[in-house]
Amino acid sequence: MKWLTDIFGSKKQSKRKVDYFQITSDWNAHPVSPEIQLEINGDSLTMEISVNHLVFDDFEEGDKAKITFQNCTIYSLNHCNDEGYYYGQYRTNPNELPWGEFYEIKSGLDRIFPEPVTIMNKEQEGKRHYIFFFKDETFECLADDFKLELQDEKGNRKRLNYSYKLRPAYNSSELLIEFVKIGDADRFIERLLDLLSKNGFSFDDITDVWMNDEVWIHLRSSNGKTTITKDIWDMIFILGEENQTDIKKINQILIDSGEFEKVEVNPEDYKKKENESTTKN
Repeated sequence: MKWLTDIFGSKKQSKRKVDYFQITSDWNAHPVSPEIQLEINGDSLTMEISVNHLVFDDFEEGDKAKITFQNCTIYSLNHCNDEGYYYGQYRTNPNELPWGEFYEIKSGLDRIFPEPVTIMNKEQEGKRHYIFFFKDETFECLADDFKLELQDEKGNRKRLNYSYKLRPAYNSSELLIEFVKIGDADRFIERLLDLLSKNGFSFDDITDVWMNDEVWIHLRSSNGKTTITKDIWDMIFILGEENQTDIKKINQILIDSGEFEKVEVNPEDYKKKENESTTKN
């Protein structure tokens, strides 16, 4: 499956000076007039921008991206534009970090932000480093995490292309994720794996359970292992019986992506009656 390698890369990769992952893959800011608005709400910083409807067919003129940086401690919206960046006027350059996208910086770029700098909280340990390049400005901040909402001009959420349930396994307290609206299953799995690969998950192994016509895709992260299962009816689950931390993390990743609607459930519905036969998760 070459597409797995395309998503996760080979195990032997050259070390980049700036280690990052790109958040903007199928959306981006307007290339000329992003109309950036910042608002501080307690410990969080909210950025609202116009999205690029000229390139991405899912969007129309007037659509917005609302990005909430949670527990933000420091940010800079400085005046380095695209021309200045290509002329080497920033502390990194296009060869190390391509201009024009929204990134999380893992390592290799210092946290000395250009002026003007706004300090919201002096506690910066353990914060995640984000950078977003716009036509005429560059934004950087440190925050615990971010939440993305894509909206139309009336403020209604867009791009809820898929839906899922975070629910207990039958007769168990262990949580799993069940997808209930996916469209084409193979294309959906590629999109899901691409999303997870950008958030700290790597490919571990794949198992073809031929007796049940199932495919199990095993992933790993710093917390342990999780498994994506797909059966003959294209029912897709994410299981982590010994890794509930990642099940909860994936739940947040799905919400923050702006593409998934979380369907609320009643945990009591997943408790078996004594006279019910064993039911597959």
